[in-house]
Amino acid sequence: VTVKWRVLRGAGGHLALISGVKLPTGKDDETLSNGEELEPSSQPGSGSVDYQAGLAYSRFLTPRVTFDASGLYTIRTAHDRFEVGDRADLGLALAYRLSEEVRAHHNWSVIGELNGVWLDEDVEDGSANENSGGETVYLTLGVRDRIDAHTPLSLAPAVPILQDVNGEQVETDWRIGLALTFSL
Repeated sequence: VTVKWRVLRGAGGHLALISGVKLPTGKDDETLSNGEELEPSSQPGSGSVDYQAGLAYSRFLTPRVTFDASGLYTIRTAHDRFEVGDRADLGLALAYRLSEEVRAHHNWSVIGELNGVWLDEDVEDGSANENSGGETVYLTLGVRDRIDAHTPLSLAPAVPILQDVNGEQVETDWRIGLALTFSL
């Protein structure tokens, strides 16, 4: 559950505070075909309650081009003596609106982003896992359809342009984001 509250609005741009809580909704006891339980970091859910806080800034550069920047920090808590590492997300984006009218339904935009993700090491029974955590920077190119004034739908594939993971880990080849957002 995430809340974004715009605290500043004007010709110099818009600033918003972001706060959120992640509830333990995913399974945290999945097993392999041989019955062995997956390690906690490979489970669909962590079983923990996590908290988020951050800032977002937006501004029109031209009537059709917007610049956005954001930072979000996630504090992760422990569950069953295991804690997934904290996370920081940073983003810079430019968007170009294809339609002339800003309030038009099905208002399409193309988006280019740089997204940085830092992950702290996982901790199990008080010991840090040296084969977890690291930094990745993604280049993202995507599209957004503002279906109506309150509902954008975005599709954004991304490729890592820099990866520096700790120890022995599987690296990311690509990722894809699909987001449907409702606002009041």
